[in-house]
Amino acid sequence: AAITGLKPTGGPYDPTQSSKNISLNITKDAYSKYVAEQQGQEGEEVSDVEHVAFLTLWLSHFIFCSKSLQVAKKFVPMATQIHEGCQFGLGRLILACLYEALGSASDELKKSKDGSTFLCYGPLWLLQLWLNATFEREMGLTIGKNYLTEVEDRQIEATRLARLSPPIWQDSKTLFMKYMKVFLNFDKLTR
Repeated sequence: AAITGLKPTGGPYDPTQSSKNISLNITKDAYSKYVAEQQGQEGEEVSDVEHVAFLTLWLSHFIFCSKSLQVAKKFVPMATQIHEGCQFGLGRLILACLYEALGSASDELKKSKDGSTFLCYGPLWLLQLWLNATFEREMGLTIGKNYLTEVEDRQIEATRLARLSPPIWQDSKTLFMKYMKVFLNFDKLTR
């Protein structure tokens, strides 16, 4: 809740409780084709269907970061409920999805051979924000001058955490090793 601003409370999400008032017809689910198909006419007010279509894309691509590079139709009921103002524990759903994604990544890592690659998916952005919050000092993370005003005016902590970055000269391998050393030096998390 502190990172994302999402309430830690709220009822359970039930996809069967989605109203049938809005009918979203998806025939093209690749992101760019989906946007072209669902986008309303320029200059017209955004319709309920267009808003649900946007929320479905937002949930698929930016929040839950689905495995395929397509809009996941399973998010249509959730998008409809969000559009209609239903309250449910979205934060808990994102966290559960992150745990599932980390488990899947761990399984894939165990199965991978030397030099092989695999696809990580899910809301790994939440993990990165948590890492930034937890290890800001140890990793030497700073906020660039271009983002100082944005960070000062923030409404949620995620804005500041997303703008934290390591020294520009460090490559991903160096950063990974630095994270590993930080983890290995912790006996227990006290924050």
